[in-house]
Amino acid sequence: MSTTLTPRKLPTQARAKAKIQQVLDATQAILNRDGPAALTTPAIAAESGVSVGSIYQYFPNKETIVLALYEARLAEIRNVAAGAQDDGEADWRTFFRKWISAIKAREEAVGYGLSMSAAFDHFPKLAEVEPVHAEQMAERVVAQLKRFGSTWPDEALFDLAIYAYYLDSTTWRYWTVAQARLPQGVERLVETVIALLAPALEGGTPPPPPYASRRLNRS
Repeated sequence: MSTTLTPRKLPTQARAKAKIQQVLDATQAILNRDGPAALTTPAIAAESGVSVGSIYQYFPNKETIVLALYEARLAEIRNVAAGAQDDGEADWRTFFRKWISAIKAREEAVGYGLSMSAAFDHFPKLAEVEPVHAEQMAERVVAQLKRFGSTWPDEALFDLAIYAYYLDSTTWRYWTVAQARLPQGVERLVETVIALLAPALEGGTPPPPPYASRRLNRS
């Protein structure tokens, strides 16, 4: 059975926007405390103080609420990635170490944790939206590689960048097994990405095609 992930309508008034924020905050609280199996629309209503009827005015199902929460958190993470794109750092290794660490720190600050990762396993339909974020983040990596002087073809740089992005999935799997965001996960991710990017910035030869291709329209 197909599940729609499109909100019924978007709030325009401040009061309605505040209600939506209450719903999203309540959804995250339930995910963090009780896990995705406990997430129901009545539970969200009870946690948020927003009636079930009011919630259904905006969201047709709980998956749509989780999607809205997920997209809000990812937008904040992308803002961090964009904000540090040119910080004046001349050494590419230092830049990427700081950049990746800042992104992971922002994830933790906004509550994008193991509960969100578990939600994607519980609601597999949500995984359909993840490639949008993945490619946007990969494009930011490509821009940095070019800024630091890589002469690799654009297609080879994107292939490298999207691979680097998905290394992060390994970190999340590690944290899921550990049941905690252990700091060595970030340290290992940073050093693995640095080693992966080094050939593109230090005179290495790009691998021959075929490459992973962009699936989305570039904007």
